[in-house]
Amino acid sequence: MGKLILFCIICFCCNRVLAQQDTLQPYMVSYNEKMVGSITYQNSSNTFFMTYEDGADSYKAEFIPNTQQRLVAGLSYKMIDVSIGFTPNFMKNDASKLESNNFNLGFRFNYKKWYQSVTFINQKGFFVDFNHLERFYLPRFRSTKLGGTTSYVFNDKFSYKTIFNQNQWQLKSAGSFVPNFSVYYTNLTSKDTPDHVHIDMYTFSLAPSYHYNWVISQKFLVSAGLLLGAGINIADKEVTPLYEASMNIKLGYNTDSFFTYLGINSTSFFQEEEKNEFYDSFADVKLAVGYRFDPPKKFKKLYNDVTRRIGF
Repeated sequence: MGKLILFCIICFCCNRVLAQQDTLQPYMVSYNEKMVGSITYQNSSNTFFMTYEDGADSYKAEFIPNTQQRLVAGLSYKMIDVSIGFTPNFMKNDASKLESNNFNLGFRFNYKKWYQSVTFINQKGFFVDFNHLERFYLPRFRSTKLGGTTSYVFNDKFSYKTIFNQNQWQLKSAGSFVPNFSVYYTNLTSKDTPDHVHIDMYTFSLAPSYHYNWVISQKFLVSAGLLLGAGINIADKEVTPLYEASMNIKLGYNTDSFFTYLGINSTSFFQEEEKNEFYDSFADVKLAVGYRFDPPKKFKKLYNDVTRRIGF
């Protein structure tokens, strides 16, 4: 009798597991065993805005990076997603842009429902626009941003990877609530003025978001997401409230080997202290093409050995 009960329990557990797999399988396809390579044309920037009042007069200054276009090479495999971007000379349109640069480095990791992104942006050469009336160029104005976001995806039927890389593809429409915690360090320096500018800022924010993948057909989908949150900003030992807003849209085409997509992403951090306000926005437009292929045997063995040692 005991053996019969044990057998029934095992059968019940197996049926539950298989049922769960059958439930999830129609919603997404995984390319986890494939290495994914891509080339992306990206128009992106980290722009800074400042509004301030002097008596009855109000001023607004916008710091716009001169170089915004770049090519990004990406490579991903299982939990690892690495991209590196640079601006070749043929994308620089005039002599002043030869004095500027825009370098971007990004990583993404995921473990089960947890996702971690890391971003590094280094820009040199900015236009300054005062009240849209006066504009001049600062070739030695530089910004550096380093930080990332930790996210947790609640819905197992929603493919978060479909938004940011091509390790998965959503097969049936689904959405999910995704809370995010972001930490960023931003440094602004300039030697173009008699008083050298040096500003260090630390940003912490907690923001809920919702993302949805709408599957039009087996090969086409539209993805959209919206994030709103709040936190604090620390600059010159002063702590001020911070607000965050972010959105993303993606139009994608996919086969088992080839894929292409158009993506739009934008994130803004707002700070307000009395009547003065400072905020920055980093946004990008991406047009990507890519291909999936079997990883080299040596690389696959190295990856498996490393993940086994660290317990993944």
